[in-house]
Amino acid sequence: MTCDYDLEGGRLYSVKWYRDNEEFYRYMPRLRPPQHAHRLDGVKVDVERSSARRVHLRDLTLKSRGLYRCEVSEEAPSFHSAQSEAFMEVYYFSRDNPRISGHEQLYAVDEPLDVNCSSAKAFPAPELQWYINGEKVIERGLLIAYGAKPVSQGLLISTLGLKAPAKPNMRITCIASIGTHKRERSVVIETSSSGRSMAKYSFIILTTVINIAIHMIS
Repeated sequence: MTCDYDLEGGRLYSVKWYRDNEEFYRYMPRLRPPQHAHRLDGVKVDVERSSARRVHLRDLTLKSRGLYRCEVSEEAPSFHSAQSEAFMEVYYFSRDNPRISGHEQLYAVDEPLDVNCSSAKAFPAPELQWYINGEKVIERGLLIAYGAKPVSQGLLISTLGLKAPAKPNMRITCIASIGTHKRERSVVIETSSSGRSMAKYSFIILTTVINIAIHMIS
C-alpha cells in the first residue's frame, strides 16, 4: 500500500500506519533503523520491502481486511500532520468449480427440475447464476435462493436452486462469481416422454390391485 505526500520543503518526522485505529508500522528517519513494525492479528509487514511511502503486507488472511490509514507528520517546529484512509477488502475464491446436484435423475419433459448449485468455499459469498442452453435464467419464479451458509474459517457457501421445466437437449450451467472472477460447471439433463411420471402411475395401480386381493382373501 502506498502513502503519497508532499512536504513542500518541510522535513519528515514520521509516517505511521494503522488498521482499524491500531498502529502496525511506522517510519521515522531519525531512528536507526528507521522502520518498526508492531504485531497485529492478520497484518504481517515485510519490513525489507517497506519504506517511508510504502508498506508491504504478506500472508494476507480474512483478518487482514479493515480500514487502513496512513498519517504523515512534519518535523519541528510545525509538526503539521495529514492523513488518508481507505478500506481494504480481502477476497478468497477457490479454484474449485461450483457443484450441481439433482441432475442425475431422469426427468419427464416439462417436469420441473429439482437441481441445486452450490459454490465452493469463498469470501465474500459468491453470486450464483443459472443458464439454460447459454441463456441466463432471469425469471425469479424458476429460481430458489437459499442464501449463504457459513462454514469453517469464516468462509461462505452460496446455493441457488433451479425449477425450470425439463426439455430435450437441455444443458444447464451454473456460474459462481466474485467481482470479475468466475467459476462454472455445466451438466446435461436427461429427459423422457414418459420417464418418472409413468413409473408413479404404475406404482399406484399395483398398490390398488394388491389391496383388492388382500380384501378378497380376508
